[in-house]
Amino acid sequence: MQCYTELTPPTGVTHSITLQLIPGQGTNLVVAKSSLLQVFRTKTVTTEIDTLQTNGASKGRSAARYENRLANDDDGLEASFLGGDSLGFRADRTTNTKLVLVYETPLAGTVIGLSKIKTSTSRSGCESLLLAFRDAKLSLVEWDAERNALGTVSIHYYEQEELQGSPWAAPLSHYVNFLVADPGSRCAALKFGARNLAILPFRQVDEDIDMGDWDEELDGPRPQKDVSNAAVSNGASNIEDTPYSPSFVLRLSNLDPSLLHPVHLAFLHEYREPTFGILASTSSASNALGRKDHYTYMVFTLDLQQKASTTILSVSGLPQDLYRVVPLPAPVGGALLVGCNELIHIDQSGKPNGVAVNPMTKQCTSFGLADQSDLNIRLEGCIIDVLTPDLGEFLMILNDGRMVLITFRIDGRTVSGLELRLVPPASGGTIIPGRISTLSRIGKNVMFAGSEEGDSLVFGWTKKQTQAGRRKSKPRDDDFYMDDYEEEEEEVDEDDLYGEETTSHHQPVSAASSLLSGDLSFRIHDRLISIAPIQSMTYGQPVWMPGSEEERNSIGVHADLQLVCAVGRDKSSCLATMNLAIQPKVIGQFEFSEARGFWTMCAKKPIPKSLQSDKGVSVLGGNDYDTGGQYDRFMIVAKVDLDGYEKSDVYALTAAGFEGLCGTEFDPAAGITIEAGTMGKGSRIVQILKSEVRSYDGGITLTILNHLLTLRADGLHQTLDSARSFP
Repeated sequence: MQCYTELTPPTGVTHSITLQLIPGQGTNLVVAKSSLLQVFRTKTVTTEIDTLQTNGASKGRSAARYENRLANDDDGLEASFLGGDSLGFRADRTTNTKLVLVYETPLAGTVIGLSKIKTSTSRSGCESLLLAFRDAKLSLVEWDAERNALGTVSIHYYEQEELQGSPWAAPLSHYVNFLVADPGSRCAALKFGARNLAILPFRQVDEDIDMGDWDEELDGPRPQKDVSNAAVSNGASNIEDTPYSPSFVLRLSNLDPSLLHPVHLAFLHEYREPTFGILASTSSASNALGRKDHYTYMVFTLDLQQKASTTILSVSGLPQDLYRVVPLPAPVGGALLVGCNELIHIDQSGKPNGVAVNPMTKQCTSFGLADQSDLNIRLEGCIIDVLTPDLGEFLMILNDGRMVLITFRIDGRTVSGLELRLVPPASGGTIIPGRISTLSRIGKNVMFAGSEEGDSLVFGWTKKQTQAGRRKSKPRDDDFYMDDYEEEEEEVDEDDLYGEETTSHHQPVSAASSLLSGDLSFRIHDRLISIAPIQSMTYGQPVWMPGSEEERNSIGVHADLQLVCAVGRDKSSCLATMNLAIQPKVIGQFEFSEARGFWTMCAKKPIPKSLQSDKGVSVLGGNDYDTGGQYDRFMIVAKVDLDGYEKSDVYALTAAGFEGLCGTEFDPAAGITIEAGTMGKGSRIVQILKSEVRSYDGGITLTILNHLLTLRADGLHQTLDSARSFP
């Protein structure tokens, strides 16, 4: 039964992930907004900003004006401020990463996790997306190029009564359920209920070649695969054709008897077999009152064929305020355990290194930690992601939106410690106004921060090299800072590849000193508007100045009532005005009683014949004439006069307004226009009439090219006449 009607789709972002989902679009950003899934691609836009050559306060005003311009310029088009030159502004060009919505679909459930999976049977050749829902359901989807939409590959659910455990167990939606995936796409795990772990294996390209140590001389010929007893799905498809193997459910207590109270788990990097680390407590929350350091971190490796596990290491005596396991890629490796008052790194050998971030740590734990309590920060609800993969630098965004840089001290291949430093506000450390729910890296120097309490932001950073870190002493422009930084990263990769540990510049600690020196600067590139959460609302009439032109123009165009909501929390709070339809800004109006339809379009001017070769290609190379200003703007109007006579006229937009075009090959007497638009990247104007379709060149001449689509009694047939003109 439909209990309610959704007036607006959800806008608060709960989860996000980057993957290659749609062919030909590079990296896509997939965003989950509770029950709405959106897919974005990115585009790079170059804009101009105005900077003042004066003191810091003036620079702050310039940055504020730039943010206003960026917020009002959704398409990345350049806009100008009046009086900029007289105020001493200098025009600088900057590059912004914008999000473009490609696809969205509502979901029949609440998303609790997203993971990317690389399968061997993907029809698009790209990665697949695994979605987890609140009621212990998994759905594997991939892009369907034929339908230009997401298609479901498989659905897995774990709601059976035999998996619920004791009769007094709470419903699955009452537990903290989450989804984690192996970095090598070998399997995914869904933790649901109190102590259940569902393992979904995925087939790999080289899965059939799993006997690497098989010696045909000693062991005989390799055994052939028996396909006679293969299971059949839906009576048609062989199970070997599916990208996954049958899933199975593990009780965490079967992995280890002490795993009675799991807290969090994650799959780790740099292991040949699927390996995950799990954080658990040896006693329940009620029995742990007054006790310290009763948490345990254990690492297990999975045998997907035997459905068994092996314990690799175990670290006990950890603080009881730990709540998350963050896997770290190379060169750091291991896992970072996040607590409310500390960070603890556990490497592959089980060696811990931790740091205390506030004075409360001494009262909460006796675990040996490095003292950085002068930071006085709280880590509840923080999000961590990789900042510089090759150098082992990480970015942490706190509950209040402040940014913290995390660097690891590495001696050879061993982590000897970690260090935290707040990003100062002057470097953009406070551009995020509040708590975020997800953090995803969408480019080399760009990240997406999704929020449930305000707007979601796309932000980027630049890093300027200090004089000591430069290999050349000659001055450089700001545009080349990042190029040199990329060259240094490539040198790091080469040293890491050949294992040369005698040099010092390849170690992350040297790069960390440059990073912590304040040369890293963050700024906002784009944002997704959010009206969540709504704290209060009211309605009222729009206010106009009595007798003003705006009031006269709004009659019959603007809604009579508006809904005003107080949305967001803390620094993300704002007022949102909602209307049932788009409220246009009327700049002028006039009577046009004969008009029955309007179509406006921007058409590209054709290349003059004097500049064309025999093959129709420009003799100037094809790009000299095709500039951004070689466009004409037209309006086609469908008319019906008082006698019922139907016709269509074309107008050109000029500085004085709309002017009727005469002396063109556009035939007004051909009939009334049903639809009109452009094709071929604006090079052709298409006009659809009742019985035919006409195509025109752009430009003032409006040369008609083709006369198409003849209606017959037995149906619609397509004919193509030669180019024709009208007097």
